[in-house]
Amino acid sequence: MRDYCAEKENAFFAIFQDYLDLERNTHRRLTPAEYTLARMEPLAELAGHPERRLKVVHVAGTKGKGTTCYYLAALLRAAGLRCGTFTSPHLVTVRERFQIAGDLIGYDQLLESAADFDRRVRAANAKPTFFEAMTVYALERFVAAGCELAILEAGIGGLLDSTNYVPDPVCCVITPVSFDHMEILGHTIAEIAAQKAGIIKPGRPVVCARQPYAEAEAVIRRTAQLAGAALYPAPPCAEPERWGIAGLPAFLRENFAVALAVCRILGVRPAPRRFHLPETRGRCEVLRRDPLVLIDAAHNADSARRLVEAVHERFPGRHFTVVLGIVEGKDAAGIVAEMKALDARFILTHPRSTMKASGLAGLTQACQAAGLRFEVIERLDGPAQLPASDNLLFTGSFYTALIGEALFNP
Repeated sequence: MRDYCAEKENAFFAIFQDYLDLERNTHRRLTPAEYTLARMEPLAELAGHPERRLKVVHVAGTKGKGTTCYYLAALLRAAGLRCGTFTSPHLVTVRERFQIAGDLIGYDQLLESAADFDRRVRAANAKPTFFEAMTVYALERFVAAGCELAILEAGIGGLLDSTNYVPDPVCCVITPVSFDHMEILGHTIAEIAAQKAGIIKPGRPVVCARQPYAEAEAVIRRTAQLAGAALYPAPPCAEPERWGIAGLPAFLRENFAVALAVCRILGVRPAPRRFHLPETRGRCEVLRRDPLVLIDAAHNADSARRLVEAVHERFPGRHFTVVLGIVEGKDAAGIVAEMKALDARFILTHPRSTMKASGLAGLTQACQAAGLRFEVIERLDGPAQLPASDNLLFTGSFYTALIGEALFNP
């Protein structure tokens, strides 16, 4: 998973450099012309409507989407099914977004197929955003690779996310809904949940994770009822040892239970002896044991709370130095309020991203207001800038987790 070629990564993004990239602007409210499904039908048509040749599982939610997708894909493989998985964002290589049977697409195939896709888009004078193009490109790759199923992770929201152009998924999944991307999705849980529940389709089963807010569950239930869609709460996994997940943090065990529930709804019977627990990048991931180096992509208050619970559960009594960095527009005060429960000192830094603005100024103010012990190191370039004997936790964003990845797992 960590094979990486900067030259080829740059070549891939150069192909799509003229496409509007809304992933760089998730802290502002989008215009109606930007946040729409209107461009998806002509884009799918020029690709031969790949969604019609796949059984699609559509996954939306605020947190847990990616790991739920990875666990579901691994369970489907354990049932002998060939599956493509489309997720975002990527931690290291863009190829993480397009996994086929659990493997990354090769660079040569990636660049050749991307260039061909771009030529067809330009010939049709289509003007998709980068994420819209990636959605259809991924499905086209999955069809070409002989996949039977595709798992699609919604990017932002659900109702108007490009992945929601698929009209007839075999199952819809709602992972925990909490506050995030509020400038786009709304400022209340009910508003955000309505966007997430927008992926629910008439008559199609819905698997719903345990929700941290009653308002979210109520909106999801009401939306499913209005669509005539059966709603299935995901029960806890009754046999975690059988699947090799007993040692996972509670929030990851819950995500696995959601994936297992989807399999039951689809009538798929994965074999535990054939199941291999997939690598879940940047989710309470241990890079070093002594002293500990953890990376986690928690980027809102609820995911920070679950991270703190996981650290207390897995590493009781440990003191940490937390490297914390968030992107602009995130709930700095909410994240800090949850992180206060750790026995830790904090180093605040800029996330390692060329795509999104740093939220360091707001994070510093939030830490001051909360009375945290912290220092600011604007740029972390090497382990020597950090206390050598401390347990380390890199969090606040995928792009802060990436700093830990670069420093301790290059």
